[in-house]
Amino acid sequence: MHFIEEFQIDPDICDDLIALHKEGRKLGFAQTGKLGTAEGVIVDKKKKDSSDLGLVTVPDELLEKHRVPEYYMALKGCVDQYAEKYPELEKVGPYRIAESPIIQYYKPGGGFKLKHFERTGWETTTRMLVWMTYLNDVTEGGGTHFVYQDMTVSARKGKTVIWPPDFTHAHAGVVSNTQKKYVITGWLNFVND
Repeated sequence: MHFIEEFQIDPDICDDLIALHKEGRKLGFAQTGKLGTAEGVIVDKKKKDSSDLGLVTVPDELLEKHRVPEYYMALKGCVDQYAEKYPELEKVGPYRIAESPIIQYYKPGGGFKLKHFERTGWETTTRMLVWMTYLNDVTEGGGTHFVYQDMTVSARKGKTVIWPPDFTHAHAGVVSNTQKKYVITGWLNFVND
């Protein structure tokens, strides 16, 4: 059992999220992709070459316009299906999205090239699950490779992947030298409700 599960979200919502990233870039909300390291947050395009739009930076009216609330409802359906498959999750404390999701754009040749995982230190200890939705099809590369599972998930529009955040699920993006790639990604965090 690898605990990496795939679900599907409406491709039309994906188009709206791509449009949100494009509008956010024009308005100056997007930033060069950054990495969290032991030395702090850095930019290193050899490891991560992306344009990142943190949804927390975007005005509510743009989120509504580009159907972000609908995406969250669809994502909740995916998380519910994940929890049905792994019913032990019913025994844990409450969890929800508590950090800003990020829409990432990778130009051809770009990508999150560094093998990494999502719970790496004190600042990320509340991360309980990771989720990512591919917003467009990438037919040459573009997927996500999970190191220890020796498994590559293909980048298909609407495909939503959920997995554990720990070192057991180290992963890296598969670079496409010919096609652009858009994803939205984030975490489900334990919360005090």
